[in-house]
Amino acid sequence: MNAAGRWQGKSMTQFESCEQMPTLPPEYFQTYQQLQQQVTEVSQAIAENKNSASLKATVADLQTFFQTHVWILDLDELDPAVAHQVQSFNVEIDKQLRLLSMDVMFLHAAKQATTTEQRLNHMRDRLTLLLRYCHGLLENR
Repeated sequence: MNAAGRWQGKSMTQFESCEQMPTLPPEYFQTYQQLQQQVTEVSQAIAENKNSASLKATVADLQTFFQTHVWILDLDELDPAVAHQVQSFNVEIDKQLRLLSMDVMFLHAAKQATTTEQRLNHMRDRLTLLLRYCHGLLENR
């Protein structure tokens, strides 16, 4: 993401700007807070220069948490407009998590320092975006 707010050459979407998300019920809010915390932990692992095997396990834990705690939230309990927005965020979060997992695999295979640094930068960008998504879901509390 660059200073102009563009992600990989594209203008910001409604998800990246994270505007006007209605308040979530407490159980949803808590789940997204936990997701945000786990994303932060992965970011910290990268900052601490954890090895690729350790990062792979941490990212796998994050994906498992998302699948077992976030995907299972019953969106039918929400107002349809809110449910649609939450579902859209969830799809984007899932996509970024899958791409993050691929970045970890490529990081593990990297042989050169420049390639390793590129992969780490991709991962940092994805984690920043994931934190923005979480913030967008949580900000109107």
